[in-house]
Amino acid sequence: MSKSLNHHLDHLLNDAVKMLSAYQEDLLQEWGFMLQSLKNTNKKSVVVFEFISEFLERFLRSVNEGTIDIYRMLHELQEDWFAYFQRHPEPEALIFHINLLENAAHKVLKSRIAYSSKLHPSVHYLFSKISEVLLFQSEKENHSIWKDAVILFNEWIIRSQNFQESIENICYGFGYFLPFDRCALFKFTNKESVGVGLFGHHLNNEEVQAIAEKIANIPVLNQSLVKLKSQGHEMKNFQPIYIPSAAHDLPEKYVEKFELSSLVIVPIYVPEEGKIIGGVVLDQGPGKHFTVDTSLFPALMKFGQSSGELLSKFIEADIKKNNLPKKDSISLSPRETEIIKLLADGASTAEAALKLYLSEFTVRDYISNIMKRLNAHNRTEVAVKAIRMGIID
Repeated sequence: MSKSLNHHLDHLLNDAVKMLSAYQEDLLQEWGFMLQSLKNTNKKSVVVFEFISEFLERFLRSVNEGTIDIYRMLHELQEDWFAYFQRHPEPEALIFHINLLENAAHKVLKSRIAYSSKLHPSVHYLFSKISEVLLFQSEKENHSIWKDAVILFNEWIIRSQNFQESIENICYGFGYFLPFDRCALFKFTNKESVGVGLFGHHLNNEEVQAIAEKIANIPVLNQSLVKLKSQGHEMKNFQPIYIPSAAHDLPEKYVEKFELSSLVIVPIYVPEEGKIIGGVVLDQGPGKHFTVDTSLFPALMKFGQSSGELLSKFIEADIKKNNLPKKDSISLSPRETEIIKLLADGASTAEAALKLYLSEFTVRDYISNIMKRLNAHNRTEVAVKAIRMGIID
């Protein structure tokens, strides 16, 4: 790296430190609130947050004394970690807590500086360096491979110009830059109660896009989302889920249709907003069982985060299939919309009739008319198209 580039990057780090130091009282207060929240949830890894926040507090106070030596700070952080914990950090826990610390920094700057969005890169760079020195203290080869995969993925997806290109590039990137073969991307809708298929890599796209499944029918995923909802906005810990046997955790119809065996579900999320957009389902091919080394989890989390930040920009884009009618061209009555919502929630004709105080014959008549107007072949397709068109959430 040239001296000029080195100097410039050092300047970015120094700028980030000076800003955080200038608002350190607000920042330390925010970190204190987070620490107390973590303690209230009895999170075992709270000691990681406490250790790093206390170290950074000492460092920021030293900045007031006129001393800024970023690389010395990073080296001391590395040494102090080993002296205190006597072990390498667990990647998932470390990334989670550093994300919390960084998000708090952005929150404070946003509240105090009008143009804080322009300062995001330097602050992110600082926390990336902190994460780097703790994650890769001696495993230089793994360090290079891990970072290279994330860099390649980010360079690949950033070329996306719209929502459709972004979902295609994300699916391809997960399958190409990670040791997986098939990839399916889903969006969570209706308050994260339904998973809707968006795109597939090495899968039949029409079959993926025909999926609109209630999350409650996938217990392992449902439990994870319920746990996330119980956590505060800033405290959400988005973790990949490894499923060794799909037959035990997924609806039988999908296990058989796609010949599912082992798989991984990666959350697509925006940590700064505490928002989960959807998920990516990965496997190594039809009927193939595999195990996952947890050392892969940091890369999966970073892929999921990058995907979420990209998709959030296009989330209002047109995600309809080419053969979908325009929402504005269809006028549905409130009763028809109610029926579609019930279908999306998995209600039978009899259940819908009971809830709406109608006869089953009347409900069937409504459904038949709705299918014609949406050009849908069955009840499931009605729900899927209605979600894609924005008729229901």
